[in-house]
Amino acid sequence: MTKKLYKLMNWADIEEIIYSESDNPHRLLGPHKSGSQTLLQAFFPEAEKVRVTWKSLDDGSDQVNNMEIADDDGFFAALLPTKKVGPYEYVVTYADGKK
Repeated sequence: MTKKLYKLMNWADIEEIIYSESDNPHRLLGPHKSGSQTLLQAFFPEAEKVRVTWKSLDDGSDQVNNMEIADDDGFFAALLPTKKVGPYEYVVTYADGKK
């Protein structure tokens, strides 16, 4: 995980989500502006890897980013190079190869 991404993470809130103690998981999950970029966070227990496909509202292009695993319990994050994220979809791969 890159240092920049690591510093943006709220580890106390992440633990609340992992242990099902959060009363507002949307506060952390999904896309949130971070300066001139967007921090996207997702929780997929037991996932091996997560890729996100999304539409850039800057130029209308389709984009694909691999998400970095932030916590072995299945918390993933990516820093997207835009402030304007359109529709997005996760592609999640599990150890058995299922998506």
